[in-house]
Amino acid sequence: MPVGEREAACRTADPARCRERPARMLAASPGAKAQRAFAPVAALLLFAYPMIVLVIPGGMNTAFFLLLLGSLTVWTTTRLDPPGKLEAHDPLTRGLGLAYAWAMAGLPLAVFVGEVTSHLWGWQRYDAVSRFLLAVPIFWCLRRLRTDLLSRWRLGVIAGAGVGLGAVVLDPRDWGSGRLGTSFVNPIHFGDIALTLGMLAVAGAGWSSRRERLLTVASVGALLAGIVASALSGSRGGWVALPGFALFGWLELRRRLSRLQAGVVFVALVAALAGVYGAIPEIHQRIGLIVANLRAYAHGHDDTSIGIRFQLWKAAWLLFTEHPLFGVGMGGFKAMMTPLQQAGVLTPLAADFGRQEVHNEILSRLSQLGLVGLAAILAVYLVPGWMFLRRLNDTAADVRAAARMGLILVWGFFVYGLTVETFDLTMTAAFYALTVAVLLALTYPRAPREPGPCSAS
Repeated sequence: MPVGEREAACRTADPARCRERPARMLAASPGAKAQRAFAPVAALLLFAYPMIVLVIPGGMNTAFFLLLLGSLTVWTTTRLDPPGKLEAHDPLTRGLGLAYAWAMAGLPLAVFVGEVTSHLWGWQRYDAVSRFLLAVPIFWCLRRLRTDLLSRWRLGVIAGAGVGLGAVVLDPRDWGSGRLGTSFVNPIHFGDIALTLGMLAVAGAGWSSRRERLLTVASVGALLAGIVASALSGSRGGWVALPGFALFGWLELRRRLSRLQAGVVFVALVAALAGVYGAIPEIHQRIGLIVANLRAYAHGHDDTSIGIRFQLWKAAWLLFTEHPLFGVGMGGFKAMMTPLQQAGVLTPLAADFGRQEVHNEILSRLSQLGLVGLAAILAVYLVPGWMFLRRLNDTAADVRAAARMGLILVWGFFVYGLTVETFDLTMTAAFYALTVAVLLALTYPRAPREPGPCSAS
């Protein structure tokens, strides 16, 4: 019997059974089985990675690649919805899906273009930036999971801030000048990630139920833990993001509470921060050094912490103006340290620091990859940020919470990157890329597919 006649006979005989049959066949398919098997594993990995990122060497990348492996397994055994084949009522449009995919592919493509134009080749230059591109299939797979499985990640975030503080208190490593981190994470990246975990925890808080109120209390504790851990690390670059975090917090409090209630909560948080400031002398010292460094730089002393950064930023801008389109290539900035020192642009100490990094994520991409690199790194921040912003006023509370957390994440890493190359380590690149994927999956959950007509397959 031809396919069309079989479909017509099926609809005539039993329309309800006709609709149910594809669903039963789909549930019994290898892809559905793989998806069901992967769901609890994914939930465990999502719960675990915020807790292990700062305390287990290689833990972040291990969790990332296990999620990638599971996602690709599901991808190859079932038909996942690509960006061009989404349901009409899906919150993720084709344009948004493609924008996200291209934004995550931008840095690897920019590195490739830079290698072609500069003839400086090396697979290691794709190591960290590849995490952005590899997070795309993870995102598409996570959209298939139930949101309650993904939400367990939030518990890992809350616990992760506490674990980070515990690590730096119980088993710290002094990286010099009393700045603390863990055995494998330097104070800058340690402080930034710890602060991010605390801010993400409180950004996702709500108090619509007893369970949520308990989680809110735990989230505030996680926030304080993240702030204290950041303070012990002495990472001043992360503290620059605090005014923006405070503004986000105030605006959200004003949306949820009365003016009096919002004021009380805000004053309580400010008092808690003041207590942290008064109790940890390292904060006074690090802030005092900013003033001292600026005064010294104004009087011609270039080899201070801030003065060295100013020199490197000036050198990066100079290299960009000489090679505006494609830059000097990955690794080109470090190779130019000796010529720039000989030309009097850099002091010997600043040149030594420059052989490590530019100390600015945007200027690093601008000088080494030109305008192509600038567009790529800005897309890493702006495209997810724009996608989160679009869902900030959604009717679903969990979607709004994920959107808030996403904006906090993007803002934090953008500011951190103003004083350090945030994505030069695979660990930090994997943390940002995976967390963006998780939050976008929560912000744009896959719409349930409506039952379709009976098919011959």
